[in-house]
Amino acid sequence: MPAEALNNVVTPHLMESHPASTRHALTPLPRLAERADEHQHPDLAERLSELQAWLAGDLMGVEQALLQTTGANLAQRAGWHILAAGGKRLRPLCTLLASRFGPKQDATAHAHARNLAVAVELVHAATLLHDDVVDLADTRRGQATARALHGNEISIFAGDWLLVEALRRIVATGHSPLVTEALNTVEALILAEVEQAERAKVLADDSEGYYKVIDGKTASLFRFALRAGAVAGGCSAETTAALVQFGSELGMAFQLVDDVLDFEGAPVATGKALLADLNEGKITLPLALTLRHHNHLRDKIALVRAATLAGETADPALVSEIVATVRDSGALATARGVASARLHEAQTALATLPESAQRDALRAIADALTTRRA
Repeated sequence: MPAEALNNVVTPHLMESHPASTRHALTPLPRLAERADEHQHPDLAERLSELQAWLAGDLMGVEQALLQTTGANLAQRAGWHILAAGGKRLRPLCTLLASRFGPKQDATAHAHARNLAVAVELVHAATLLHDDVVDLADTRRGQATARALHGNEISIFAGDWLLVEALRRIVATGHSPLVTEALNTVEALILAEVEQAERAKVLADDSEGYYKVIDGKTASLFRFALRAGAVAGGCSAETTAALVQFGSELGMAFQLVDDVLDFEGAPVATGKALLADLNEGKITLPLALTLRHHNHLRDKIALVRAATLAGETADPALVSEIVATVRDSGALATARGVASARLHEAQTALATLPESAQRDALRAIADALTTRRA
């Protein structure tokens, strides 16, 4: 069924109950399918549309729960604001799919999987609220950020509240070991952000430090998403390990591609401004690779970061020079090559599992995320 037709079938009751600005959030997979189709991957687009049809009920349940996560105070409303702004919902999707690998497929197991999928997205949203404060971001996904609307303090409190909500949902499933896993994941996220900030100060150009950062800030939550789903489905230790490995490699590949798109993506598709990471002084792999052979860029990057921290716009000519050097250096192609290698490792982990619809679905998602050009 075409994505547009599918949307008309599964979303009308939600379309009536939420404002137009939130409606795009209700159908994440067709958006991925459209991107794949636009970039000459028709087979992949068809696979993603079929996946949307297969999981329509679960996805809608997750989306309903996210959009109902609100409250009376300003911090709670700010938390709802970022949830309503939409997103790919990749992590909860991974949770739902991982749960399908196990023998527990009754109503209770499915309810637990949906609850854990919601919790995963709440953690992700919390990190975005905190990131927007650190990065002084005024827009995200084409809308004003919570900090722009309500100030930094409220945005931080909103993120904290979402983390609490996530933990409540995990506890409610009765899978107590996942509480410890969630706390470890949040700790990894925090430590990675601290490491990223420290690297930005010195313009570190080592690859290992970069990989450590993205393992903590991106791969860790993908790992938890897959593990949570596996636990909900009652997967064996071997199946869980394979799914967690897949999540780890997928998270690394996803962040690598995201960092490339900072230099060449389309803002309307990526949901963030072009060169956002550069302006914020984040030393991504393309930038680190370029710095090794173009040391003169260090002073220029420092000037761009200083302007951002001062709330000013960096000199466009300066930014253009940095971007041109990165693009001409071959660093973007190298970073995409590393992402492809990580994707191969992710697919290798999947290959150890029996053939199934859920395995094919995870493979399609990995292909869509790591081959995207926008």
